[in-house]
Amino acid sequence: MIKKSIILDTDMSPDSWAAVIFLASHPQIDLLAVSISGTGESHGEIGARNAARLLALARKKNVRVGFGQPTPLKGSEHFPGFMRWVIDRLLFIKLPKLLEYPEFEDSEEMIASILRACPQPVTIAAVGPQTNLANVLTKFPDLRKHIESITIMGGAVDVPGNIHDVGFWIKNDVAEWNFFCDPLAAKTVFESGVPVRLVPLDVTNQVPVTKAFVEEFSRQAKTPAANFILQMLRRIVGKFRRKVDFFLWDPMTCAAAVDPSICKFIEIKLDVVIKAGPKWASIEKTEEGSKVFVVKKIDKRRFENIFIDVICKSKISR
Repeated sequence: MIKKSIILDTDMSPDSWAAVIFLASHPQIDLLAVSISGTGESHGEIGARNAARLLALARKKNVRVGFGQPTPLKGSEHFPGFMRWVIDRLLFIKLPKLLEYPEFEDSEEMIASILRACPQPVTIAAVGPQTNLANVLTKFPDLRKHIESITIMGGAVDVPGNIHDVGFWIKNDVAEWNFFCDPLAAKTVFESGVPVRLVPLDVTNQVPVTKAFVEEFSRQAKTPAANFILQMLRRIVGKFRRKVDFFLWDPMTCAAAVDPSICKFIEIKLDVVIKAGPKWASIEKTEEGSKVFVVKKIDKRRFENIFIDVICKSKISR
């Protein structure tokens, strides 16, 4: 069986920790690299160190790790500082440190070198701000043909945004955080000509993490990597449950990148608003926009079974 070659470009949020372990553990995936967006929830180099620790926890070797620039292509928006500080510290969940860390690379150069060298087109799962990928696609346009597709977690098409979930003081009801932090980057990826599959809030909202899901995960979590994810889930949705729901945004996107058949897509022409104001980083349907394959529905049960099976080292559900 030929494994699918994947690069994960991530903001190293808690759900991204699960995405790293999911792809590192998936028997049908050749995880080539983990690239950290410096404009995401975690700061770039700290996120890279944590990614290396998670890869070691999952016993995954020879995965390149890099991080990108800390500033967006346009604007100056970031996740709240205190939130980034806590995320950098892995929500204070204990995770073994490494005696020796790999040499971290510049994300743009790392991604470009992988695309040049890989004998088959590479799938990219992009689950943070799109800063790194926008730079790669702009600086190395000849490499676009080396990308099979980019599956993005981001945006809100026909539902409200989620900025108020952690930034109640921000006057924006329409944007999603990954796009909010760098809308020009998202727009650049949309317009690149590379096939884009979008996993927006519209579909991730359909699959909240439930108590029953956590209990089932707990019953099967036997490995150190699975136990780390279990601690994360319990910390966020357990007795300290937030006032808003928690979702596995990034693992859903990775699952869609691995096997698009778990999703129902609709082709829509979309644009991303980059003008400052109350619609900053929102998605607009327009005939002048770029063709995007938007996930409208995901097979919830199938996704949850695959997620548990892969991370807990069970047989993969079909």
